[in-house]
Amino acid sequence: MKALALVFVAAAAFAAGLTDEETATLRDMVISEGPEAVIGYIAGFDLAQRVELYELARETYIFDTFPGEELDDLVAIADCAIEDMLREAREADDTLVRMMLLDQANVFSYNLSADLAECWPGDTLTRYPRHFERGLSAALQCLEWRYFLEKLNYPFFLAHWAAGMHQLSLGMNEQALYNMVRSMNYAEQITADNGIAIGFYPGAGFELLLAHGYYGLALLQATGDPSHFDRTIEHLEAGIEQYPDWAEDYTFAMEQLLWTRQRLESR
Repeated sequence: MKALALVFVAAAAFAAGLTDEETATLRDMVISEGPEAVIGYIAGFDLAQRVELYELARETYIFDTFPGEELDDLVAIADCAIEDMLREAREADDTLVRMMLLDQANVFSYNLSADLAECWPGDTLTRYPRHFERGLSAALQCLEWRYFLEKLNYPFFLAHWAAGMHQLSLGMNEQALYNMVRSMNYAEQITADNGIAIGFYPGAGFELLLAHGYYGLALLQATGDPSHFDRTIEHLEAGIEQYPDWAEDYTFAMEQLLWTRQRLESR
């Protein structure tokens, strides 16, 4: 599954060196042996190395394509990674270490939710309702953790988007509309913090126009009215011409939104 994921990147708190042989072994196991073997292999390493190996396993699923690739395998490894971090957090004596471990579980959970979303151009792996349900639960868990961890605007912008995206896939259109509005609210705060005037126009910036696009998709699914979505695409197209420094981000946003609309309408 190849996807350019909008991910919340983990802090380097658990960075650990792995040998080329260890990383190659992991990748081969992901491709040829499946999640049980991968989980068993990772269990033999220390905490910092396990964090790195879980992420390497995820990257193999995200950026490689191989026979027998299944999202259920990705879910199994991600669930193990999240539980591993929570178990370590429960056993930690130091408050700061507990918070860092909980934050790592938060990152793994968000990445799982984003990876399961049907919004990545070119990603044609089959998704079933169970994948959207797991993606939604992962996003909602992230929101709880992010309040507890007192995160800033960007993590909430992403988590509300992820929840809303899975709700759209599940036909929960009113709930999706709520989360896309909340995501847009956080995008407005990000935009203001970046010194950009808040509004719905080509110069509004990547985060806010992307949020408007998903809000437009939620409106389209809930009411049948495509006008807000269509205006977002027009603003992105104009922005690509007017703001060369943002052209790559705007192109990514537009391609993602159009792909997501196509996926939703094909259901």
